[in-house]
Amino acid sequence: MAKDNTSSAVLLNAVDRNTVVWWALLLASAALAATLSPWGGLFWLAALAGDDVLFWVFGRSWLFDSELRVRRNYQWIHNMYDGTAGSGRDLGFNLVTDAGLSQRAKYEHMARKLGLRKGMAVCDVGCGYGDWLKYCRDELGCEAVGINLTPEQADYARREYGLEVHTANWKDILVSPDLQARLFGRFDAVTFMDTVEHYVSMEDRDDLEKQRRIYEDMCLLAARLLDERSPSRRVFLSCLHQTRRPRDWKFYWHAYFMDKMYSGHYPFVDEGPLAACRRWFGVVSVEDKTEDYRLTGVRDRRHFQAVSFRLTPRKLAYAALLLLLDPHVLHRVLYYLNDSWMFFYGEDPYSPVYDQDYRKTVSWVLLYWITLELTPGPAPRAAASSASGLREAAS
Repeated sequence: MAKDNTSSAVLLNAVDRNTVVWWALLLASAALAATLSPWGGLFWLAALAGDDVLFWVFGRSWLFDSELRVRRNYQWIHNMYDGTAGSGRDLGFNLVTDAGLSQRAKYEHMARKLGLRKGMAVCDVGCGYGDWLKYCRDELGCEAVGINLTPEQADYARREYGLEVHTANWKDILVSPDLQARLFGRFDAVTFMDTVEHYVSMEDRDDLEKQRRIYEDMCLLAARLLDERSPSRRVFLSCLHQTRRPRDWKFYWHAYFMDKMYSGHYPFVDEGPLAACRRWFGVVSVEDKTEDYRLTGVRDRRHFQAVSFRLTPRKLAYAALLLLLDPHVLHRVLYYLNDSWMFFYGEDPYSPVYDQDYRKTVSWVLLYWITLELTPGPAPRAAASSASGLREAAS
């Protein structure tokens, strides 16, 4: 099992750049309230509002790092949601079967698509608590390795499951000789489950060239992780996509809270990974699993989409502490009050009926499972190497 300085990683997750900026705003507010006017105590609120205005006008947040907001969100989930950590439940979704919701059916389906067999090696980028990797190791006899941005989740996967998990942003691997030596060319299959939509930030929502470079870097990473001699050489990814459905003010209202909670950008089908990965990969299959995703939130109220969690003294203390660490705690509360996630499924989002055709006509999002296979030969691996994206990843 790879060594990882978990304690320092968790500490860094408690205090990051966003936290420091937030402290500066709170201290400035206190100073203005004490020296000028009690109204100065609202300086922090004016700063947040001003930053939002600048973001929507210029497409850039001047105060906060959106990738750190993603990590903070999963820390929030780790501490506030019941039953999401391991134990056969992940932070994605389950397949809807005749028997109900089934994570096992999901994993069995993924294993078939990847052609996994005993002795193969699997890398899961954005591995969460490691449930999929545990299944690959214990049920299939595969070597299982994870990469995760969130220290709390990575620590759980190592401590509870004994998995090899590297706490890193996937972009860091492309510029880290140490991680490359550990990981490149090692795997028969690579998975990206419900993480791809976080790779492009909201700041880059209108920059198609930047989006293309990010997805190309992701595909380059997947190609480099794979062993070209493997009989599988496949990548399985799950990604939410936007539809072309017309938008109204309600859409943007809920999109605002979704961004503050999760941060990221859902690609259109013709502008996302399917288009960017063709340089390295052929498309094996594309499957619409929107209804499985939606119904997981409808039928399982512990699921993050429509979670109904119970407050405890520990959770209240954590939420109070996070007011000093996270500038977007109030946004998270408003996100829940607005039920923003379920809104994006369109009309009647809590319907118990599985109806893919209807959902395509009313939803603003579609969830696709995409299976890719590495194109043989050296040319696709060497093509352009997405050098501009690597420089951005290094920064």
